[in-house]
Amino acid sequence: RIIDLRRTDPPGFREHKRPPFSGRPTDAVVWEFHVRDFTIDPSSGVADEKRGKYLGAAMRGTVSPDSRLKTCIDHLVELGVTHVQVLPLQDFDNKEHEEFYDWGYMPVNFSSPEGWYASNPRDELRIRELKEMVMAFHEAGIRVILDVVYNHTAAAAGFERMVPGYYHRRHRDGSYWNGSGCGNEIRSEAPMARRFIVENCRYWAEEFGMDGFRFDLMGLVDFETMCAVRDEIHKFDPTLLVYGEPWAATGPDGTGIERITDKWTVAGSGIGAFNDHFRNALKGPPDGDEPGFIQAGTHRDAVIGGIMGGIHDWAHSPADAVQYATCHDNLTLWDKIDICTPQASAEEKIKMQMLAIGILAVSQGMMFLHGGMEFGRSKFGHHNSYNAPDRVNRIDWRRKALFPKLYDYTRGMIRLRLAHPVFRLADREEVERRLVLHQDLCPSGPCIAFSLDGSDLEGETWSRALVLINGAAWDRTFKLPDGTWSVYTYAIAAGNSRLGSLSDSVAVPARGMVVLALE
Repeated sequence: RIIDLRRTDPPGFREHKRPPFSGRPTDAVVWEFHVRDFTIDPSSGVADEKRGKYLGAAMRGTVSPDSRLKTCIDHLVELGVTHVQVLPLQDFDNKEHEEFYDWGYMPVNFSSPEGWYASNPRDELRIRELKEMVMAFHEAGIRVILDVVYNHTAAAAGFERMVPGYYHRRHRDGSYWNGSGCGNEIRSEAPMARRFIVENCRYWAEEFGMDGFRFDLMGLVDFETMCAVRDEIHKFDPTLLVYGEPWAATGPDGTGIERITDKWTVAGSGIGAFNDHFRNALKGPPDGDEPGFIQAGTHRDAVIGGIMGGIHDWAHSPADAVQYATCHDNLTLWDKIDICTPQASAEEKIKMQMLAIGILAVSQGMMFLHGGMEFGRSKFGHHNSYNAPDRVNRIDWRRKALFPKLYDYTRGMIRLRLAHPVFRLADREEVERRLVLHQDLCPSGPCIAFSLDGSDLEGETWSRALVLINGAAWDRTFKLPDGTWSVYTYAIAAGNSRLGSLSDSVAVPARGMVVLALE
């Protein structure tokens, strides 16, 4: 399609401003979603003709018909996130006018929005309506990060037809390398492939207002190209974020790239990476029934390493680490907990989920949430739902009413994190200077105690914060340092409002966390 892109702008689009943001990754709270999942269920409260579409995601004032609780964008405003990360919406391999389901990780036309989400896939509305969606998030104070797939293409993509043998990595026999597990590895190190990736990211930031990029299987995109993307994006706007998955799907032997762009490679470069070490310590491996800290109290030392932003593991600073417990891949956190602890009560499982979210909120690095985990999102044990039907992938907004304690706790912990810079330190030296572990305060077993010095920290109202974490299945008593401590998080109560005061000692609930402060 040859088109005047200015003609596709909704009224006010070119003039509207991105929401204010410092540009520091540690100040971001990111919520991941898929355009169709976000509104396709009737519980979203979105009008039938807009459900599963860009225009549905752009709607304000939506409530769940059953509970009248806020949904969609208004829910995210209420929750307090700063960014959303949207699964791929660059045109992908599908039949846009037919009913089917796909996550969008088989890209075809990188410069076109996907028509499946448009009210009419056959005209320019895909462009206009995506811009309306981005503008709606911006006007709600939320930035938009695009999940991009520059590591491979679908067979239908045009690169091979344009310049045979140039844009993809090949074996000596001419067959394609397949480090993605999806075919057709892009040869990002080729000069024109690199130029395309860099300019295409700039195009999405400039034309559509995207506020950052999450690179799918970033391990397959060479480091020099990733640095060129970072430089170009930050030249355009230094507050935009760039991060990705620091691995290949098939491991180092299954790819044609000379060196995988892994966590250790990008550390310190201004390009973030998902911290899978922390993820696995919190809940165990992404699939299967092996538990982690929140279920069984294991991996205590690795959890401490994650709380410190990975700076004694792989990260140069907490800004390198995307801190998460689950995402669209693998089991949802609720399903993982369910599989690992089938005999646990619903209340016990909620406490485990709360503990994971609470630990993420007080950890250094960028906080990342899988959309719906704040009300126990489930995919019924489905661990790879890229083409599963809506009944598996939809966000069921009715669960917000079913899990009010979990939702309120998540909202409170986000509010606490964003109110206090001690939980969002930007560099290694600050973490090492301000964060102190207190083994002397802990009972034996899977318990963690640490304090954060807030003195002389810009914007911080606490002189000292104290976090006590109990990974055991029973209450444990922790000692307290001298002084009278204000309580901000206890059991299921969390937020930036003082709950009371304590001194000498405190009983930390089973699989629970207490946050206290000297003011």
